[in-house]
Amino acid sequence: MKLLFKKQIIGSNPLIVRNLISEMMNCIKEWNPLDEGEYYEFRLVLNELISNGVLHGNKGYSDKKVNVMIEEVDSTTLDIFIKDEGQGFDYKSIYQHNSQFDDIQMSEGGRGLILVNALCSKIQFNERGNQIKITKSICPK
Repeated sequence: MKLLFKKQIIGSNPLIVRNLISEMMNCIKEWNPLDEGEYYEFRLVLNELISNGVLHGNKGYSDKKVNVMIEEVDSTTLDIFIKDEGQGFDYKSIYQHNSQFDDIQMSEGGRGLILVNALCSKIQFNERGNQIKITKSICPK
């Protein structure tokens, strides 16, 4: 594994969040050229995960931190880590009804993670539920 990016933000200021996502996308584009679909997918995944950390995990508190990291697994695969300072959540409940999209899953609290899961080859949480690791690959160029 090769560390490509690591950063910590404090608070929930939308400008800070947008800048973080832009920096992460620049890092990913430097790692490998992305086609339009891959760019969109990475951007969507980062938006969902960082927003979840800031809004749901840290409850929008201005003194709470979100840590992010991008590691290269191989020439076409990245691991992305997002960790907040929140209490965590019961991530297992989101995946219990894998094939059903009930009201809970389609609520604001679960829909984003279902999208992320569909766009990534692997998704893992720490036991507490306040850190997510996703593995995402691109097509070889």
